[in-house]
Amino acid sequence: MDLKRKVALLAFWSLLLPTGANAYFSQNDQGEEVFSFLSTFDSPRNAALEKAASALPSTDPTIVQLNPAALRLPEGTKRIAEIHWQTGDMAENQGSISYTSSYKWFLYQISYNWLDYGSLTGYDEYGNETGKDYNPLSQMATATVSFPMKHIHVGVTAKFASEHLADDATDRTAWGAAFDWGISWQSSSKIFGLAVFARDFGCLLRDYVDDGEEAFYPMSQTFGIAGYYRPVIVPRLTLMAESDFPRYAEPKLNLAGEYALGQSFYIRAGFTRAWLDLTRDMKQLISADSRPDEAQTARMLSAGLGYNSKLFSLDYAFSYLAQGLGFEHRIGLRVGL
Repeated sequence: MDLKRKVALLAFWSLLLPTGANAYFSQNDQGEEVFSFLSTFDSPRNAALEKAASALPSTDPTIVQLNPAALRLPEGTKRIAEIHWQTGDMAENQGSISYTSSYKWFLYQISYNWLDYGSLTGYDEYGNETGKDYNPLSQMATATVSFPMKHIHVGVTAKFASEHLADDATDRTAWGAAFDWGISWQSSSKIFGLAVFARDFGCLLRDYVDDGEEAFYPMSQTFGIAGYYRPVIVPRLTLMAESDFPRYAEPKLNLAGEYALGQSFYIRAGFTRAWLDLTRDMKQLISADSRPDEAQTARMLSAGLGYNSKLFSLDYAFSYLAQGLGFEHRIGLRVGL
């Protein structure tokens, strides 16, 4: 059995075994995961495409947070430094810094990510202000190794995260560790490609309360499949789709498109919807019966612009949050060194 068939077989069973087990996806376990902020460190490009770009190789270093196998360096570039930052109704100050380079046939990356929620007013169990303000802070550091081959690409990411919520007597900073893996395949024509991946398989190493006992709550433990396609009649357009299957939440579908204007400018748009809500939408169209107007994911629609040159790349994204949660703005800059 050649290497290509071995890798494809491994990917198939890695995805099939857990997703086929009823014990893995349990509705009774919804909401048990911790460190949900790990999935919010999107670059402007990833956000504008609503996380649908996992199968498409990219020189945007933060693609590793979707699929570590999709990481690439621009031709003629030995290393990349990137910073991106966002603000909005869900976070006052959030961003990432990363450094990407290569060693022999491998690509590697390290990054630091932070999420500052700003000053929050404290309330007691009766809804009354306590007169005390809190400044929660979430952080994540990652290390990625990717091995691009001719058609099949593999990659892994190790994550270490921490979250500090309050300064009360028994409160402390929680720690956690997780890993991601991804396997991508790209056709010789580069017109289409596929990927399977797993994100945030890990748990707490230390919980939030110093009570003499440790509660090792798990992280999201998400499997996913993704693909992209470039229509022959519109070669500048790339269509992308991804379906995520979190262990402790409803699966969702991400759809996106990216259109190249010349050699340097890009227009992007993406859409996210839970499969449960899509099912309700279809039933409403078929039967015209009313249903609750709700969504299972916070961000639902995004758009953005990108500019690439030999010296630097600049990206911007705007996201509309469902259920009246507000808006998000992201801006990112990366420089080849």
